[in-house]
Amino acid sequence: MNEDSRSYVSGAVVGVAAFVIAYVLVYAMTISVVRESMLTGLAEAFGDENAAWKIVGWVFFNAQFVTTTITVDLPLVGGTEAVNLINESDALSPVLYLIPPALLTVAGIAVARLDGTVETARALRVGPSVALGYLPLAVVGAFLFTVSVGEGSGGAPDILTAVVLAGVVYPVVFGTLGATVATAVSGD
Repeated sequence: MNEDSRSYVSGAVVGVAAFVIAYVLVYAMTISVVRESMLTGLAEAFGDENAAWKIVGWVFFNAQFVTTTITVDLPLVGGTEAVNLINESDALSPVLYLIPPALLTVAGIAVARLDGTVETARALRVGPSVALGYLPLAVVGAFLFTVSVGEGSGGAPDILTAVVLAGVVYPVVFGTLGATVATAVSGD
């Protein structure tokens, strides 16, 4: 395995770790609020009895500006709406928006350190490799965090923005930022 391949494998592993740790931190910070919410109560009463961890997934994606599409299939009050639960709830802290970028920046630093990167040009190549691990989990999460209530009601992260914004843009931008910071600190 050549040096680039090892760096990309490291980037993928670090990207997976960043995704998992970010979700766990969001879970730890929000599960009590999510469990007590009316939304979770309705979802668990009328469909998905284990909805809380999935709704935390919505919040996790919302922290990366991926909206949640909620569909209510009831006469007269039904419809579809895109929401960001962090923006719409006083009980959820805006600090949640810092978790994914912070962990992806740390992931970029880790990839650069594991690679031994000391040149900015190399940091610009290895930093984005964080997306190799983060993107597949963002795709899986977008589907896994789907909550179904009844026949036509439920919610899920918006697939397109989950893939493009959370899966590609966030890890590429913040992974590259982290790798560049690591290079600058090491004395480029």
